[in-house]
Amino acid sequence: MLVAIGMTAVAAIIAITITSSSLYAVGYTTSTRSGVQAQAASEAGIDYAAAKLATAVCQGQYATSVEPVFNVTVLSSTLTASATGDVDTSWVTGCPTSAAFKRIKLVSSGSANTLGLAGNASGNERRVEAIYPYTPTPPTWITASGAAIYSFSQTDTTINNLDINASGTTPATIQYLSGSASCTSGSTIHGSVILGQGGASLASGCSIDGDLFASGSISLQSATITGNVSSESGTYPAVSLTNSATVQGNVLAGGPVLVQGAVGGNIVAGPAVGVTKITGSVGGSVIVAGTLNTAGGTVSGVPVTGKSGIVAPVIPFVPGWVDYPYAMADWAPGGFTELVMTDCSDAGFVAAMNTVLTSATPRVLNGLACGSSGLDFTKLSSTQTLKSNVAIIANSFNLGGNNFVSSDTTDKNMWLITPDRGAAGNLILNHLPDCPSGGSFKMANHVTVSTHVNAMIYSPCTITNSADVWQGQIYAQGTKTANAFTLNFVPIGIPGVNLSDGTSSSSSLPGTGVLGTRTAIRNINVS
Repeated sequence: MLVAIGMTAVAAIIAITITSSSLYAVGYTTSTRSGVQAQAASEAGIDYAAAKLATAVCQGQYATSVEPVFNVTVLSSTLTASATGDVDTSWVTGCPTSAAFKRIKLVSSGSANTLGLAGNASGNERRVEAIYPYTPTPPTWITASGAAIYSFSQTDTTINNLDINASGTTPATIQYLSGSASCTSGSTIHGSVILGQGGASLASGCSIDGDLFASGSISLQSATITGNVSSESGTYPAVSLTNSATVQGNVLAGGPVLVQGAVGGNIVAGPAVGVTKITGSVGGSVIVAGTLNTAGGTVSGVPVTGKSGIVAPVIPFVPGWVDYPYAMADWAPGGFTELVMTDCSDAGFVAAMNTVLTSATPRVLNGLACGSSGLDFTKLSSTQTLKSNVAIIANSFNLGGNNFVSSDTTDKNMWLITPDRGAAGNLILNHLPDCPSGGSFKMANHVTVSTHVNAMIYSPCTITNSADVWQGQIYAQGTKTANAFTLNFVPIGIPGVNLSDGTSSSSSLPGTGVLGTRTAIRNINVS
């Protein structure tokens, strides 16, 4: 009996030993396998992030959820030391945000696709650190964006005697977020007009060398449109042309139209039904959701009536109001330095303007301390010569008899900005134009911006405009133009925003850069 018990115990010990050995072997081999997979994944993360940094804007993290699974964190350092990362205390998490940063560290955590068994998880994750020299290229501090004339709420519909030209390759555009346009005497717009919430009435030889878009109805009398005409309106007539009106492109409308003049392209009217009347000429086809009366008119293409599925034309996007409260930090990346006015007398303003105009480096003249009285440019000499870029910040502007010129043939930029600091100046930005108390922007006769000076007006107030010639763009709550006015459009923009889409584009965001040859790579502990 004792011999039998002893033999059983020995057998049990042998079995346990064999089982333990087997489990250890399984854990060891699967851990080795998972470690190889995790190491490959972490190294793949390093290579992936390095490739992205060399070709695109830096991101703070790079990760995948499919094999190879990795998560890479980016750190930046202002030091050029070649030592490994743990001896450099300047490392900060995130991408470089200025030219002061010299190196990038990538910390990649790779995960195994098949985990270790038998409780052995030591190979499930590996972490690799790599260091590269990096030369940041910060994003452009300002985006040349926006329309030739932008109005948030255009209460004065008149656009008489207006001549808009595109000085460069960017087409000139008039954008009204809200408001209609009415031309009763000769205006020539070499670009497009977009009326986000309004209609248009053009007569007396008014012409648009581009497209006309309106959410409301469009009436053309003695007017010429070289592009297309689009109206979202479904009420008859959504678009009307008198005998002497011409649209060289297509007419697109949400409802029936009236054509007594000439349309060079097609007409598409719907989904609203009704009778489309054509007593003039159409060079293309006519497709309508309703019926068609062509008595006394001609249609060169195919007439189609009762067409289902017509979708009303979509008016191009007009961005909402962009609040710009002003901060000197926005201008520093452009090399600007600030001069804050402390003497708001006429003599004080003349002296301050002389300082910024004669500066060989970009300057900001901050006149906010002058309150609602603002800056009176009529106190200056008739010609203001810019030697460099100039930004002038004030709650009110009064221009008259001013000619802005460049000191040489190099283009200079000028900004006249009334900051939008929210209702009552509380810095609560609400995407609405908040004209400061007592604020205004007035341009009297004999105001010109000459060649080689591009001028941007930003004002949350309504601009009263009797100027002669302006080169640049206007962004305002509204504009009242009294006299003949020529605008030679050059997009300039303001720092920190994109006026074309109303989005922020802060210069403090990470940009692109040049990634150098890797100087160090090592495995580090998985915490």
